[in-house]
Amino acid sequence: MSIHPWANRTRLTLHHSIASYFPPARGRLDNIKELQSTSLETTVVVNGFFLDYFVAPKVPSYQPPFAMVLDIANNTAAIPGSGDVPVVFTHTFDIARFVPALLSKPKWDKTSYIIGDNVTWNEFLALAEEAKGVKFTVVHDSVETLKTGAITELPSHPSMYATFPKPMLQGMFAAFGVMFEDGAFDLSPASTLNDEFPEIKARKVKELVFEAWK
Repeated sequence: MSIHPWANRTRLTLHHSIASYFPPARGRLDNIKELQSTSLETTVVVNGFFLDYFVAPKVPSYQPPFAMVLDIANNTAAIPGSGDVPVVFTHTFDIARFVPALLSKPKWDKTSYIIGDNVTWNEFLALAEEAKGVKFTVVHDSVETLKTGAITELPSHPSMYATFPKPMLQGMFAAFGVMFEDGAFDLSPASTLNDEFPEIKARKVKELVFEAWK
């Protein structure tokens, strides 16, 4: 079993496109290929982007806050591209409920999808503004800018630079920005673990953002 915090579509071509500008993806693809060449039964768990980054530590999580795109604490956003492409967000505690259920299945699919919620960055921004009762300072980073490895610096970023140097952080965030706008996190599989285990209710973006910030 391999759990992907970065998401994919079923189209392998998109995977390879991501690997061309985000090297960690290449390692993941190689690992999956190697696993699938063995006699082991495997599944790749695809869960979209971690919602924890925007609600921790106000909502319990083992993930630290990570201000990519939305810096909710500072009422600021740097939206990649149009901000109108849907993105799947899932809280890690919900992933931890689906995975044991997945282990109970008699046979695994090659890919197992977990969908917490599916909203655009513009919709997420509107929810954050509603929860906090303020209008954010908002800029949009063009895809052309993102492809150069640059993003608009958010107020929370400088505090990360001691452990995550600015060029590395900007490069990684820019790569994710391209993925968001390319639809890499816009998951619409025919079947999900949500469908197979309807008793497990994944929490929505609005619920957790309001819990954390209202």
